[in-house]
Amino acid sequence: MFGIMTVNAADLSDAEKSRYRELYCGLCRSLKQRGGERSRACLTYDLTFLVMLYHSLYEPAEEHGETRCPQHPIEAHRFAASTYTDYAADLSIALAYHKLEDDWHDDHATIARAGTKLLAKPYREAKGRIPEQCELIERACTEMRSLEQSPNASPDAVGNRFGELLGELFVCRQDPWGSALRRMGASIGKFVYLMDAVVDYEDDVKSGSYNPLVAGGIDPNVAREPLLAFIGEAVQAFERLPLEQDIHILRSVLYAGVWGTYNERFAPEDKATATPEQHGADDGDGPL
Repeated sequence: MFGIMTVNAADLSDAEKSRYRELYCGLCRSLKQRGGERSRACLTYDLTFLVMLYHSLYEPAEEHGETRCPQHPIEAHRFAASTYTDYAADLSIALAYHKLEDDWHDDHATIARAGTKLLAKPYREAKGRIPEQCELIERACTEMRSLEQSPNASPDAVGNRFGELLGELFVCRQDPWGSALRRMGASIGKFVYLMDAVVDYEDDVKSGSYNPLVAGGIDPNVAREPLLAFIGEAVQAFERLPLEQDIHILRSVLYAGVWGTYNERFAPEDKATATPEQHGADDGDGPL
């Protein structure tokens, strides 16, 4: 997706950093196994977060081992993976493929067209494994592109549609936790879409690429409050899930890591973060 759902490394112990790297490397390894070496380029922190969330919620049997990759050809790195890692790898390929297609429609960038060609076969194979999710992505991308081109669409229409899509993709099985996962995914989707618009604002003004803030004549400095609202909704849903494993790492993402890029760009007094208390995590419905 956008590389926004990352940890705040300063919050983590050495053991937690190692655990995060194991899941990250596990996703990278699964991408190669399912889509070939070129699919490693689809690796993101966002889907690593989803893998960790599933592992905490469902506690699947994990495969552990060591692996090497082009980025680390000499020293082997430990990995942790499961069937949920494979699901996240297929989603990574599908989302990356359609992001490149969207970039091609927006800017006609040759690098985007080349990327779609490189991922065409891995995407076909991923679609064979998760056809329903890929159809949801294809339909949502078509609708979002139409909204971007509509002069009557509200500035938040595309973000809402992306949130709806991500909410459905977060639900990987039918169980009692589907509702909370859907709400969490939808809120995260709206958050990352708006955050991406804030981060890319100046570049999009120069390039003419679609940006909901530019299209709506909205100053990116006013985005802090809606961003807080979106991540607050995600935190509320998150804290209602029965999570214990890796809970501190997951909270490091939701409460601080997601604000990393934002806080680099704005003045100290405008820096944003979240705490469990701000968003009702201590209301008795969560694991605390």
